Amino acid sequence: MARRVLIIGNSDGIGLAITKSLLGRGDEVVGVSRSPAPVSANEFHHEVMDVTDPAYPALLERLVSDVGPFDACIYCAGIASPFTVPDLSGEAKVFDVNLTAMVRTLEHLTASWVPRGKGHFIGLSSLADILVNPDHPSYSASKAGVSRYLTSMALRLRHEGVAVTNVRFGFVDTKMAKAVLRRPLMMSAESAALRVICCLDTRPVQISVPRTVALFVGLARVVQTIKIWKT
Repeated sequence: MARRVLIIGNSDGIGLAITKSLLGRGDEVVGVSRSPAPVSANEFHHEVMDVTDPAYPALLERLVSDVGPFDACIYCAGIASPFTVPDLSGEAKVFDVNLTAMVRTLEHLTASWVPRGKGHFIGLSSLADILVNPDHPSYSASKAGVSRYLTSMALRLRHEGVAVTNVRFGFVDTKMAKAVLRRPLMMSAESAALRVICCLDTRPVQISVPRTVALFVGLARVVQTIKIWKT
């Protein structure tokens, strides 16, 4: 049976790859992103809006009311902000895009899902969510918030028939990854998209991909913790 899926952040990267794959499977996709999505299909509707725009909650309300109900929502929007001290002006927006707007999105979808007793929210986090990152503190910290919030809500909402999935990726070949010099075991956006789409069927609370990188990051976190204790 075809699904109606809302994708937030689908003009490029993983979100665009998910959009194309779902449309190829016969699903209906509604996308929201700050730039036009290079997709043309009968079963595709797109709205151009930044998730930090004050009008974003109203857009969600309209989509849920006029286009929904949605079977699932996949939140792919995410940014990082390199900075030079003392200019921290871009840090707050990273939290606004990566975490706060995601929470608002889940809020509006849950209001329509709980009365129906079904729905599925998938958020894209990062294996960097457990690391201390002096170069990109807002990115790793916001992703830590994403992971903790989604796993907590997964446990809370499952009693209401609503599934929540936290997807923790390592390096994926997107424009954000191109700013990093070392990218071990980097996945293609298409491979990452297939992992996400699989979650629509299996509905796990959390997946961490690739597992090898997840293990390495876990060990790196132990080393960081020891260094912090010694500081």
